[in-house]
Amino acid sequence: MSGRGRLTMLAARNLHRLGLLGPLTAAACHTRRPAFQILCYHRVNDDGDPFFPAVPTAVFERHMAWVARHFVVLTVEALVERLQRGTLPRNALAVTFDDGYRDNLTHAAPILARYGLPATVFLATGFIGSGEIAWFDRLALAFKHTRQPGWPAPWGEAVPLGTVPERLGALDRLLAYLKRRPDAERRVLVDQTVATLGAGDGHGHKGLMLSWDDVHALLGLGFSVGAHTVSHPILSRMAAGEAWAEIVESRRAIQSACGVAPPAFAYPNGGAEDYDATTVRLVRDAGFACAVTTRFGLNDARTSPWELRRGGPWEPDLPTFAFKLVAYRLCN
Repeated sequence: MSGRGRLTMLAARNLHRLGLLGPLTAAACHTRRPAFQILCYHRVNDDGDPFFPAVPTAVFERHMAWVARHFVVLTVEALVERLQRGTLPRNALAVTFDDGYRDNLTHAAPILARYGLPATVFLATGFIGSGEIAWFDRLALAFKHTRQPGWPAPWGEAVPLGTVPERLGALDRLLAYLKRRPDAERRVLVDQTVATLGAGDGHGHKGLMLSWDDVHALLGLGFSVGAHTVSHPILSRMAAGEAWAEIVESRRAIQSACGVAPPAFAYPNGGAEDYDATTVRLVRDAGFACAVTTRFGLNDARTSPWELRRGGPWEPDLPTFAFKLVAYRLCN
């Protein structure tokens, strides 16, 4: 942890010890124009697997207990509607999950139900009930299990793989590289890398992703379901026709399986470079009422419903988590 991080934690813990974080949260929510935050999670479990990082269940429970005590939690689409009608609670917040991991049901959902909190899970529909997993998870499995001492990276470097930190570093660098490549090239490089590492493929990896029965169970627990494409490509790296198919087909799959069209969409990866004006138009034309990014910030009347800001904090230390929620409210 950096020196600045330690100072932040110390200040947060002192405020928490003095009982001031709750009042500061209330003040931050009422000292600016109506706005809401969107928290973004992926996995929640206690596996401790560095190749598949997750928020531990105890940390997630602490987060949700604090959120339940100090915020009005609604689904993303409900918050957008309330903002447009002028009835948004001052302390509004949404909880979201991306991709469709099964631990959203087995680990996160019981905690959310215990505190009466709704959430939105954005499904990459090609991996729901199919036995398939996302391309980045295929790579994570390949780097986790490879016995190769090194790897010829596509950018021309011989990368050592002798230790877990080396394999994790190589995986991170490859993912960053692939997200900047055209989609067709990305797909070829993923297949080539999995074959080169010789660790088997992730196809058929059981238990990682939700089934459609699991999705129905989440709906019964008060979750809403949003679309996150079919195969989780970076939409700005595709031709418009291919992007349209990913967007529309994910919406159709959810409507067919759940009986209702999803109102919200999440851009894969979600950074400013991962979608563009054409992508936003396609999402609107497909019939979505709103869409979320992973661009940091608050959402208010000036924010486009199809470019909603979303992010952390994810700190395991509760006072730091609570303090940063306050800081984000005041600084955006």
